[in-house]
Amino acid sequence: MVSHNNTSLVRRFSNYAVPTVLAAWVYCMHSVISGIFIGRHVGADALAALNLLVPLLYLPYAFSVMIGVGGSTLVSRLLGERRERDAAEAFTQALWLLVLCGVAFTLAIHFYADTFVHWTGARGELALLAKTFLHAYAPFVLFPTACYALELFLRIEGAAKFGLACLIAGGIADVALTWWMVSHMQWGMRGAAIASGISQALPCMPMLAYHFVKAQRVRPVARAFARLDHAWRMAYNGVSEFLGEIAPSVTLFAFNHAVLRWLGDTGLVAFAVVEYMTMIASVTMVALVQSMQPIVSFERGARNEHAVTRAFSIGMTVTAGFALAAALAILTLAQPLGTLFLPDSPAAQALLRDALPWCALAFLPAAVNVAISGYLTAIEAPLASMIVALLRSWLLLLMMLWLLTEWLGPRGIWMTVAVTEVATLVASIVLYRTRGRRAHLSFPATPNAT
Repeated sequence: MVSHNNTSLVRRFSNYAVPTVLAAWVYCMHSVISGIFIGRHVGADALAALNLLVPLLYLPYAFSVMIGVGGSTLVSRLLGERRERDAAEAFTQALWLLVLCGVAFTLAIHFYADTFVHWTGARGELALLAKTFLHAYAPFVLFPTACYALELFLRIEGAAKFGLACLIAGGIADVALTWWMVSHMQWGMRGAAIASGISQALPCMPMLAYHFVKAQRVRPVARAFARLDHAWRMAYNGVSEFLGEIAPSVTLFAFNHAVLRWLGDTGLVAFAVVEYMTMIASVTMVALVQSMQPIVSFERGARNEHAVTRAFSIGMTVTAGFALAAALAILTLAQPLGTLFLPDSPAAQALLRDALPWCALAFLPAAVNVAISGYLTAIEAPLASMIVALLRSWLLLLMMLWLLTEWLGPRGIWMTVAVTEVATLVASIVLYRTRGRRAHLSFPATPNAT
C-alpha cells in the first residue's frame, strides 16, 4: 500500500510539474527573447536600460505570485475539506485583488514613468531608452499582473494543459511580434514593449474565460464578500512568495548601483546577461516547488500525514536534482550563450567567465531554501516561510553585497548570492526542524456540517 501511495504521489507531482515547469519557461521566454533581440538589434545600451527596469517590472509579477500562490494554496485546502462554496468565494476575491493591483500598476507607470527611471540611476541615453519602454508597456501591465495567478488556479481546476497551451501560444506570439517589431520594423524599445505586452494579454483572456464558462470547482460566484478573511488569508499566506519575488526589485536596484560603481557600463551589460542565464534555473526551481504545494495543501486538508511528508520529500529531491544539473549546464553553455546575447562585447564576456562559477555554486543551497520555504507556505506556516524569504532575498543578501564588495571589490558582487544562500540554508534547516516537521500535524479544524 505504501508503494502504491508513493507511486500515486509521484504521478500527481509529475502531472503538476510538467505543465508548471513548461509554463515557467514560457514566462522566461518573454524576457529572454526581448533581451536577445534588444542586445543584437538595438544595442548594448538598450540591454543595460532594460535591466535597469527589471526591478520595476518585477512588481506586477510579484503581486500575481502572492495572490496566485496564497490563493491557490487556500483554495486547494478548502476543496480538500469539501468546502466548495468557500473555495469559490476565495477565488472570486483573488480575481478582484488581481484587477485592483493591475489597474494601480498601470496608472502608476503611466503617470510616473520619468520618476521611476530617475530612481534606477539611468542617465542620458539609458534614461531615454528606459522611458520609451515604460510608456509603451504601461497599457498592458494588467495582464502580467493577472496571468500567472490565473494559470495557477487552472491547475487546481484540472485544466493545467489548457493553461499551458495558452501560455505557449503567447510565447510563440512573443517570438513573432518581437522579431517583427524590433528586427524587421526597427521600432526598438517601443516595439519590444508592445510585443511583450500583447503576448501576455493573449493567454490571459482565454484563461479568465475558462474560469467563467467551463470550470466546475474554481469559478467566480456572486456575493463573495460577505466575509473578507479569505482575501486576508491568501495575502498573508502568499507573503513569503511575494517577498521572494519582489526581492529582485530591491536587490537588483542595489546590484545595479554596485555594478555601475565598480565595473561601469560594461559590468552592467555583463550583469544583465548573468540575470538572463540564471533566470530559467531559478524559475524552474520555484515551479517545481509550486508543483508540490497544492498536493501538500490538499493532503493536509484531507488530514493525511504520510502523504504530506512524502509530497515534500518528492519535491525536495526533484528540485535539488535539477539544481545540480543546472549548475553543470550553466558552466558548460556560458560561452555560447554570452556570444548569443553580446556578439560584439568581448569585455563583457570576460566578466561573465568570472561571474558564472559563483552563480552555479549558489544553485543547490538555493534549491533547498526554496523547497523549505514553499513547504512552509503550503502547510500555512507563513511566518517561518517569510523568515527564509527575507533572509535569502533581502536581509542577508543586501548585507553580504555591502560586506563582500567592501572587502573584495568587484569580485564580491559575483560571490554575494552563493554566500547568502549557504548562510540562509542553516536557518532554513532549523526552521524546518522546529516548525515544519510538526506544523502539518496541526490540521485545520473541520467545520461542522451545515
